[in-house]
Amino acid sequence: MMELHKPKSWLCIILLFGVIGCDLEDEIDEAFIDISGTVTENGEPVSNALVLLVTNASISDGLSLSNGSITGNNGNYNIINVENGEYYIVAIEDNNSNLEFDIESDRIGFYGVDLDGLDIEPDIITVSNEDVEDIDITYLTSL
Repeated sequence: MMELHKPKSWLCIILLFGVIGCDLEDEIDEAFIDISGTVTENGEPVSNALVLLVTNASISDGLSLSNGSITGNNGNYNIINVENGEYYIVAIEDNNSNLEFDIESDRIGFYGVDLDGLDIEPDIITVSNEDVEDIDITYLTSL
């Protein structure tokens, strides 16, 4: 006679958490607005760059920071929990890792600047209740 085996209770618990965990991750993702993209220079990823949401593009008076992130080894970044509004996205290659923009050693770039197309005006990003993706910064310069 064939004997039926009851699943082990720990296996059921793991499966239950796996199903609940997927739903929880989706709910968390929907609860926060993200901005994501990549920072590159000459087609190569820039790792450990500071990527900041700022309310104006003028660096003469300092940058008014709203939120930020740091790029990974592949140049990707993800800024989480972004409030609705209008922002400029700036990347700073922080060469001395002091989490500040040092004009003597760091390079800076804004989203929307395309020197090949002679577009030197940064683009404004409008955030309105949904994630904003593919906000890539492709040019960094020294000042």
